[in-house]
Amino acid sequence: MKKVVIIGAGVAGLTLAYRMLKNGYSVKIYERGMGVGGQLHTISIEGLNTEVYYHHTFLSDKNFIKLCSELGIEKKLKYYNSSMAYYTNKKTYPFGSPIDLLRFTPLNFINKLKFIISIFSLQRMSNISNVQGFSAKEWFELNSYGEVWKIIWEPLFKLKFSNLSNDISLVWLWDKLLKRGKSRSGTKEKLCYMENSFHSLAKSLKEKIEEMGGEFFLDTEVENIKKIKDQFVISAKNTNTEADFVLSTLTSTQNRMLYDFSSNYINYLKKYKYQAAICAIFELNSSFSKYYWTNIGDYDLPFGGVIEHTNLVGKDGYNGKTILYVSRYLDEHSDFFNLKKEEIVKEFTQGLMEMNPEFNESQIMKSHLFKQKDAQPIVLKGYEKPMVETEIKNLFWISTHHVYPHDRGIEYAIEEAEKLSISIIKSNNIKINKN
Repeated sequence: MKKVVIIGAGVAGLTLAYRMLKNGYSVKIYERGMGVGGQLHTISIEGLNTEVYYHHTFLSDKNFIKLCSELGIEKKLKYYNSSMAYYTNKKTYPFGSPIDLLRFTPLNFINKLKFIISIFSLQRMSNISNVQGFSAKEWFELNSYGEVWKIIWEPLFKLKFSNLSNDISLVWLWDKLLKRGKSRSGTKEKLCYMENSFHSLAKSLKEKIEEMGGEFFLDTEVENIKKIKDQFVISAKNTNTEADFVLSTLTSTQNRMLYDFSSNYINYLKKYKYQAAICAIFELNSSFSKYYWTNIGDYDLPFGGVIEHTNLVGKDGYNGKTILYVSRYLDEHSDFFNLKKEEIVKEFTQGLMEMNPEFNESQIMKSHLFKQKDAQPIVLKGYEKPMVETEIKNLFWISTHHVYPHDRGIEYAIEEAEKLSISIIKSNNIKINKN
């Protein structure tokens, strides 16, 4: 029986473990955290598991839906009508329907038409080759949509990617527009959320993996990997494990530390960079807005997104509380990223009060703050998807960078894991078990 070590117990790592076990491999999973799920990590609010980083999935997420069905948890998938707004010029505008666009005064009539035409133009481009040669800014300006870029998209890109915003590939936006277009039912966007959080998926995978004989080593960081002849030796917590294959799901930064790679390969990994993220969760005693998702187009605010979770899933499970996420993307070396929790919460609270003058600190019952350094892959013009194969035979790497042309998400973590597992199984002349 071939032995596999998987590093990282996020969605990709769990899916890999599940597939490899189903096809007759011996599997061990190493995770430096205390639990499984990676970015699906949760805290308990009013007895409900709630992700520390907001999540939803789309109607078009076929790999996710199929896996949930296979695990017998498809009944946990709940679909809701979404609502969206855009905050700019000190005002919140509904921004989820054609009627909302007509009422959006920052764009004049001509630019409203240009906005619609630009969206339809991008959504009709089914071939990535039509978009990958442009930065988003270039494409909008070259096609006479400069004002649309300046008023709608530029603030969002700057608040997401700061000084790199002008060089972000058009592919990044194009894929998002395609995905959201496929998640509409009539004029409404429908989104999926799992009963008792998406951690239900991670929990179910863990249970199935253990049933099939997979072993988890939690709170166990892999220190290094060596290869002796055709066998890998994985060192972690003063123990050594041998394996025929090693599958890493770490970030490019973490991956560099795993093995004594050549300088050329180290430099290759360094090309794949990330923005850091800060996410606060506010437990409120009343609603903040009417919308699930509010994009921020105002540089004066200290955050880029406000996501009112309970405007999607309702308040019943939270005993009437409002659950509000406030997020910001930034460089991990910035002063703001390194502020203390109390300082960031204060800045975010002041920003919320500026957005909504009726909001005040007395509505905050509790706050939580989370930070992640390697949160958002940076996809610049000319981006090349990284190789799954490393320079070391049978040592593989998949990450949020590998999901290109898509942006990170549960669906694409599953998809990349499925592709890698199939590739390894086929290379060993094993008939794939699809049941």
